[in-house]
Amino acid sequence: MTLNKIIIFVLFFYIIISFNNKTQIEKESIDKQIDSSLVLKSQNWYDSLVSDYINNSENELIKLALKDNVKVEWILDQIEKTDSTNYYIFNIGQSVSEIDGTNKRFSSNGWIYIDSISKIVYEYDLPNDSLIVWNK
Repeated sequence: MTLNKIIIFVLFFYIIISFNNKTQIEKESIDKQIDSSLVLKSQNWYDSLVSDYINNSENELIKLALKDNVKVEWILDQIEKTDSTNYYIFNIGQSVSEIDGTNKRFSSNGWIYIDSISKIVYEYDLPNDSLIVWNK
């Protein structure tokens, strides 16, 4: 074999090994993401608090939806980190669409914040841009 053929062979071999290694790293990354999502789903400690809020809320929109047998849902919108705690922020409402199923969207009835340490639920007062402790 000539030196050029050996160099080409080594480069080709190196490329194949690099590609396989990258694929393995990507696969491990995807596996970690899947594992993380499973862990998050199993750690939904806040679901019972949100459900309790919905069932006992004085929010007129939520009460009306429950009265009309509308399925009230919640979306974890974001986690707001502060120096002392994390607030889990939930949008409470329902999924709606046109009669033919088009224009799907989420219609909000209210927002709540849950303190991750104390597990205290706060209602968001939109007009005053403030949090109010929710008491059952």
